Amino acid sequence: MTDAPLTISLIINTTDRAGPLRTLLRSLEHQSYPHFEVIVVVGPTHDDTLDMLSEYAGRVRVLRCPQANLSQSRNIGLRAAAGDIVAYIDDDAVPARHWLAQLAHLFRNPDLDATGGVVYLVHPIRPVVQHRLGLTSSLFEQEVVRDSYLEQIVPPGDGRQWVARMMGTNMAFRRRALLAVGGFDEFYVYIAEEADVMLRLVNAGYTIHPVRESPVYHVPASSRHRVIYTYAARWWLQTRSGVYFSIKNGRAAGDPPQAILLRSLHLFHGHWIWYGQLRREGHISLAQLWRMRLGEVRGALEGAFGGLLRPRRLIQTAERSMSTTPAFQPFLEPDRPSPPAVDPLTGHQPRPAPTEGEPLRICLLSATYPPAQFDGIARLTHLMARGLFELGHTVHVIARGERETVTFRDGAYVHRIPYRLERYDRYRRYPTLYHTLNYSHAVHERVKRLLWNDGVQIVDSPIWQFEGLVTAVGGLLPVVVRLVTSYRQIAAMQGLHDDNARLMGDVEELFLRQADHLLPNTAATLATVRRLYDLPDLDGRYTIVPYGIVPAPDEATRPFDLDRPPDTLTVLFVGRLEQRKGILDLFAAIPAVVKRVKNVRFLLAGQDNSHHDGFQQREGMDYPTYFARRYGEYGSHVRFLGRVSDEELNGLYRSCDLFIAPSLYESFGLIYLEAMNYAKPVIGCRSGGVPEVVEEGVTGLLVEPHSPDALADALVTLLQSPRRLREMGLAGRQRLLERFTYLEMARRFAQAYRQVLTKKQE
Repeated sequence: MTDAPLTISLIINTTDRAGPLRTLLRSLEHQSYPHFEVIVVVGPTHDDTLDMLSEYAGRVRVLRCPQANLSQSRNIGLRAAAGDIVAYIDDDAVPARHWLAQLAHLFRNPDLDATGGVVYLVHPIRPVVQHRLGLTSSLFEQEVVRDSYLEQIVPPGDGRQWVARMMGTNMAFRRRALLAVGGFDEFYVYIAEEADVMLRLVNAGYTIHPVRESPVYHVPASSRHRVIYTYAARWWLQTRSGVYFSIKNGRAAGDPPQAILLRSLHLFHGHWIWYGQLRREGHISLAQLWRMRLGEVRGALEGAFGGLLRPRRLIQTAERSMSTTPAFQPFLEPDRPSPPAVDPLTGHQPRPAPTEGEPLRICLLSATYPPAQFDGIARLTHLMARGLFELGHTVHVIARGERETVTFRDGAYVHRIPYRLERYDRYRRYPTLYHTLNYSHAVHERVKRLLWNDGVQIVDSPIWQFEGLVTAVGGLLPVVVRLVTSYRQIAAMQGLHDDNARLMGDVEELFLRQADHLLPNTAATLATVRRLYDLPDLDGRYTIVPYGIVPAPDEATRPFDLDRPPDTLTVLFVGRLEQRKGILDLFAAIPAVVKRVKNVRFLLAGQDNSHHDGFQQREGMDYPTYFARRYGEYGSHVRFLGRVSDEELNGLYRSCDLFIAPSLYESFGLIYLEAMNYAKPVIGCRSGGVPEVVEEGVTGLLVEPHSPDALADALVTLLQSPRRLREMGLAGRQRLLERFTYLEMARRFAQAYRQVLTKKQE
């Protein structure tokens, strides 16, 4: 084994996909491994691919393939490769930052001849682990392992030979081994060429070992053979390839002729039946049905003829022993500045100001995340991710999910993880703590993979349910903690004093002491945390970062119209229906308001949380039922909307005249900003960080918590003063634009991250 770095020839095969190809080339600027060249083999393209590639003159070798034949294109790239290793990636995918570095590390083992990693389909329409480990038989029987690396490792089937395979968008070979077996069989126009080459490598004595890391993020694009996410495809090519594959590889493996015949008929018949089902379900027309079935006949005949009567179309021995090797041409320029992040879906690459500094690679934690959930922490993390991306940073979010997926959404790779760990048996009798610790450990396992694969530099976790605790204790990466309302605060408000609540608070305290830095959203939040957790001296370990939101367009704002006041005045409440949000105080204030302002109505948007905050257990009913029984005569003035979508919520903000959220405590309160965004005056409580968001008497009014009478007076005061409704709404909009935008918030978070990273390096 030599100490010289292995060189890698990265081969990209493309036809008519200039847009995705541009995105891939931009993403390759982020690779941490510098010793690679890029060879792009362009088929008979009709778009501006060649013009786009001219921008990379001197950095990318461009070759031409005369046909839209993927195997032929792969071989053209292989013949031209100068690297020790040849790696293949599709033009509609982007690799993790350490993808090539990990491949190079794997190939330092001289016994390895081929490998490849996991493929995540990251488009939000259909996120899935597209490939983790593939298995193929000599009869083209396929198993794709998605959930567990060892799932069905000995699959059922008639084929006598089974081998591992990689997906074509994430595979790499020792160049001499791939050339020795003749490269790819050019009979395969599309589909099965990678499975075929794996069998031939194994039969020639070479070693294949796929891995579960080294990920590639795939965003499938349409091609000449298939319109993505539709039934429009040249499915007969699959039958053509499958029949040919079964004959060639089945014979080599010693499969009985009848097994080969039955497998070929199975492929043909399966498609024939499926086409009929598509027709019955209305997905295709009658004409399409018969075109597809005629294509199936063609595919079966061509596959059988080629498999039985024609030799393989491989790179010939004379070509393999060419004495002239082209010069290696590195893709990355020396001393290049780190480029900004790339959106793998659209190719969008933000252009941040030079003063923003080097782009960072950030991991944000948020157990809940849009679009599945849009609660306070989820909304905040979503806004952070969007803002950080627009400043050029690469963002990964870890959220809870029913199954493992990775999507790209609004500037961030969103990694949803299930957790079925049972590591903390000693805490089983404390259910909340037990499940929270297990989820924190599952998060830590994903953080480790993000460090290995994508090179994340820092982890940002909310204090709520201490998701980053295990990572902070492990010391794998710097961990900063966003200070929001803590479990210990909630427990005190709800009168929870059992051992489970006490231990949750104690573990929160451990988390705060283990964290590298604290990020309170207001001075009030910082003071509360210091008092609750006895942290008098933080020694510069904190930075106050006010939150922000995306400003609505000016034309979307709806300040109160003095010339055409509405017939009905609308007061909007947004938040979970629970005691902490002041819902009982609002209920008590409504009768007094209705008696003095006859044309008022209240819209209450948010899901009922009476079960979780103990109200239902005490009262035997949920909040809407309680209001109906206690204040039934005022029911015509109140509508409970339940949980609403983000689009519906924005519509409610636009159409209301006054916003109210009488929370007993808010560490910050994004909901006030959301109302101010549409030029609406707000009413809140003089508690927590709310006074640092709402400028009393200018953008709204504040009252003491637990003061229904004062709340009613504030509502009446503003509802009876149209001019103040307008002036306060406009003042709130201006305050938001000056202090509370999502980009300003992201900028401050990034500055804090840099401070932590710099301190770690000292």
